[in-house]
Amino acid sequence: MSSCASRYKTVINDYVVLPEGKEVVGGKAPLNAFIFETLTKPFAFQNFIMEKYRTDDLRAPEFWVTIDGSKYKVLVYDNNELEKYFHVSEFIQTNFDTNPDNNNRPKFIAVSMINEYNEDCLQENSLYYNVAVNFLKTLKQEYYKR
Repeated sequence: MSSCASRYKTVINDYVVLPEGKEVVGGKAPLNAFIFETLTKPFAFQNFIMEKYRTDDLRAPEFWVTIDGSKYKVLVYDNNELEKYFHVSEFIQTNFDTNPDNNNRPKFIAVSMINEYNEDCLQENSLYYNVAVNFLKTLKQEYYKR
């Protein structure tokens, strides 16, 4: 007898980079994504991004950043994309929000990052991997401290 359900659940202690995310026009393959758990906060990650980077789309913001003179595009996944690409039901949540007003907030945040040539910066063998991971870790910490 077999089952479709996974026997194992994943705990994301700090972050995890997973393959098979969004696709971008001109890209060679689906993007990898930097995924971390949402902490109990009075505002959503998307609101933090809108405030910090003046983005227009609250649902799934995309914005450009410049790091050491190079341009990178950061793509934040909305709730539906997060479940579609990464099956977050297989992740174990360790931080719980008891405020019923926050029930629709995602439990996890996924972010992809490409350079100005549409290259996936979170691809393990990318020359930009360390730049992307360091930027996203810093962004996550800023959000946690906010």
